[in-house]
Amino acid sequence: MTTFLDHGHVRLALHELRGGDGPTLLLLHALAEHTPATVPIDCAAWPGPVHGLDFTGHGASTVPAGGGYTSELLMAD
Repeated sequence: MTTFLDHGHVRLALHELRGGDGPTLLLLHALAEHTPATVPIDCAAWPGPVHGLDFTGHGASTVPAGGGYTSELLMAD
């Protein structure tokens, strides 16, 4: 399931990779990447829910109007 969060002038995609009880693990990807479709093998033992956030201009998140974005914008995500 994907939830879209309005953040400034973009919509960020927050993906629920696995539900459950317990503490939530939030996955953050590298530049030019996106949230994986499934829980990565090295996170499989995590006891709680696993979510992934697509940064601005990555994956299912939108690109800012006019294009381009800064490291400050990505940090704000």
